[in-house]
Amino acid sequence: MTNAVTYLIEPLLTQYFLIDATCNGFIEEHKKIEVFEELSKVFLVPINDETLEYFHVANSGQYKNITDYAAYERLCRMIEFAGHSSQSVDLTLIDRVVLAQKREAMLIKSELFKQSKNLTADIIADTLQNTAMNGNVDAMALLSYMEYHGICIGKDVKSAIKRISLCAKWNNLFGNLMGIAYDEKNKQEYYNTLYTVLRSSNQREVFEYICKYTEYGKEFEKSPTAKILEKAFALGIIKRNVYDRVFAKAAFSELISCEDKEKLLLTKKKDAIACLTDIPFDAGRSKKYSFDKSKIKKVPLKREIEIEQILCSLSPAVNGKNSLYQVLLVAGDDRYISEMYAGALKNGFEKKNKVLEIDASTLSMRDFAAAKENFILRGLSETKDSHTVFLIKNCEELGKNEFEELVKLLGYDYRRKFKLLDPTVSLDLGDILLVLFASDTNENVQRLAKECDVVWTDKISDEEKSIVIDSTFKARSKSFGIARATLDDEGRRYLAPFRTGQIIRIIDNALKKAAYDNETIITAKSLREIISQQGVTTNKREFGYLGGIFHEEY
Repeated sequence: MTNAVTYLIEPLLTQYFLIDATCNGFIEEHKKIEVFEELSKVFLVPINDETLEYFHVANSGQYKNITDYAAYERLCRMIEFAGHSSQSVDLTLIDRVVLAQKREAMLIKSELFKQSKNLTADIIADTLQNTAMNGNVDAMALLSYMEYHGICIGKDVKSAIKRISLCAKWNNLFGNLMGIAYDEKNKQEYYNTLYTVLRSSNQREVFEYICKYTEYGKEFEKSPTAKILEKAFALGIIKRNVYDRVFAKAAFSELISCEDKEKLLLTKKKDAIACLTDIPFDAGRSKKYSFDKSKIKKVPLKREIEIEQILCSLSPAVNGKNSLYQVLLVAGDDRYISEMYAGALKNGFEKKNKVLEIDASTLSMRDFAAAKENFILRGLSETKDSHTVFLIKNCEELGKNEFEELVKLLGYDYRRKFKLLDPTVSLDLGDILLVLFASDTNENVQRLAKECDVVWTDKISDEEKSIVIDSTFKARSKSFGIARATLDDEGRRYLAPFRTGQIIRIIDNALKKAAYDNETIITAKSLREIISQQGVTTNKREFGYLGGIFHEEY
């Protein structure tokens, strides 16, 4: 055998003995050779007479019945006693390798199933699932292999591949070799990890053997994350056999640079790393935003020029060129139009993207802090996607200090190198998409306009006001459970002079009263009564972000 094959056959035997001992009685004798041969393919060990000798020795004589650590110790005592008694103890090299790997396998089994002696199929499945969930890498690797092939556990290739990927990322040899064998989509990542981990002179020979055996001739590069993990293993910050999800969240993050990862993870004590749980290091990246243009073209008010301007402003982000996107501000003097466009953009984006609506009037300085309280970081923690659309409404209601902080966020370079204070690292938030909305053109909005790509919305016409009244009444009557309700012509004329925000409030109050009184016709007289009894100017609306509530008077 070459040195590389000798190196690989030991973990091969360990995994075979572990599966054999775990599934003892559930794998038929004639099927065991199939398991061994499949593992040989994974570990890239050629099947020949010398390789099969290990299998035959392990499944015969005194080695066959070693299915737990106690049985292993009994055999060792017998061998030791025979030696002291001057009896012939003729252990070949294969015997010694089998014994050593039996020991490794039985230690792992005793750790995995320390609470269970009589293993049933259900106990095996439940124990491995729970232990894997707790981060035991041996359990994760064993479970993924058994799930992939349906050994003693229901076959689930998708779940197995997901677990294989986690094991591989944790620099596990078996996980990476399974990835090469079973996960065609991400092969390059597995080779890069092995290229980084197998770095010593004798191990480099193993890596070269793996590439030659699999006929893989692409270029390799060191994996910065694998390198950080190896350093962390050596420093005792994390354990090789315990998948630390908090550490992994930062180590595998696509939002933080490798330099910051090293500074953050290798200089922190283990207990200090726990503070990272609320920061969205695990937000994943996607290629670009997807937008359904038909949604914005279905808005009640057909303003073709404004719609085309909005689509043109969004085009860099939709075409995957976020760095060229200048934050869009949709501004005018009507709340209905502002809400209409915000709703249309939400509908257009949310089919294939994560979308969050933020009310600017609820934002405080704490929401802009360079810490986990930041509203963008809270949003990414919720969506788990760096490509998240933030629709920020009512920008005219921002406070002075909050306005200055929002202006900073408009800069692409500022977002791409967003500096956290605790921990002191930078996050790449360049993927997020900000769209601003304002229903007033006050001083703040005028200043925002200088920093944004602006679409100024026209004042609402009398014809459009009529459409707003009819569409709002129809939609709101369904919401109040009186879809048969109608608004007479005099009522329409009465509502026409009001602002759209007031119209919506008056209709809501009128429908609420009609539902209570069991009426189906809303007249100008009933609208006048609503206004005189309740007063439009004292009515309030409520909205909030992540639980916050804000009241606003019209």
